[in-house]
Amino acid sequence: MNSLLQAVIFEGWAPDLEEAEKLLATGAVQVEPAQDHDCVVPLAGVISPTMALHVVEDAATHATTYAVINEGMTGCLRVGALEEGLVEHQKWLHGPYAQWLSDRVDAVGPIDLWPLLGMSLEQGDDGHNRTMAGSALCATLLLDSDDSEFRLEVEPFITGAQAFALNLWMAGVSLSLRAAAGIDGSDAIIRVGGNGVEFGFQTADRPGYWHTFPATPPRGPLPEQCKGLPVLGAIGDSAVLDFFGLGGQALKHAPATLEALGDFVPGNVLGRAEHIMDRTHACLPIKTGVSATRIALAGVAPVVLLGMIEGRGLEGRLAGGAYEAPINAFEAAAFGTAHLSLSKH
Repeated sequence: MNSLLQAVIFEGWAPDLEEAEKLLATGAVQVEPAQDHDCVVPLAGVISPTMALHVVEDAATHATTYAVINEGMTGCLRVGALEEGLVEHQKWLHGPYAQWLSDRVDAVGPIDLWPLLGMSLEQGDDGHNRTMAGSALCATLLLDSDDSEFRLEVEPFITGAQAFALNLWMAGVSLSLRAAAGIDGSDAIIRVGGNGVEFGFQTADRPGYWHTFPATPPRGPLPEQCKGLPVLGAIGDSAVLDFFGLGGQALKHAPATLEALGDFVPGNVLGRAEHIMDRTHACLPIKTGVSATRIALAGVAPVVLLGMIEGRGLEGRLAGGAYEAPINAFEAAAFGTAHLSLSKH
């Protein structure tokens, strides 16, 4: 709600939080799941009409997925907190910064994401919780040979945006998962994510229909000053990364992430991908592709590395944690052996 309120003000539809809340309460501003529109946003982030988006395209089919631009480390809608200066930062982000990004992509040419992602895994990223190497690779590529006056303003921001690549990886893997949509008899997972209240997924044979269940909070090591604070249920579209084979399934590439999470990830996490992922990726050093049936038969779900958002909307992101969806949800989708509500949002 905090993110939505500030997006309404960003769009100029309301002058303050009180008026923005009225627009949302009356339905004058409507809200829909990003993935239903082939878009992805991290955590509590939102997309509003005049925001600039990354466009990620399948070169073979020309199918596209869109990702919101990474906001850096402050002024972030994705953390779900009211923050002074956030709207002004968003105007810069989707104005001069977005124009610079567009100009740089035009200058560099279409950017092939898989080689960059592969290099980032070799340099210690997991592709979700840890994206520092990938973000640095992207920043170097975009800044190379840039002699614009704006470089002095943008360089400190983009080199400090340690999750810049996250949004690109999210769009790329979402596009890959969605390629299976419409295949009869396939329960491959094509969309997955949470809104803090419910978590859900879609399967290839039922595109558009969300299998949903209550979203429990991710678990992780909280800083001392954050212990005792409520943690929101699993939220964000970034779960697509882990169901693709990154994040919790790629921790062998990111020992620093594994060490930081400690006992909050299951002991068998390093071998889990071998049991639930379907095939070796053609361009990446991971296994990928998962279905409700494979999860149900293995008895374990992908480990999802999610940010832990403070549940009252006061503190923003507290830490990184791990989330596992309940197995009976996938058993229900695969075999119809458990009660599960099926709804279209």
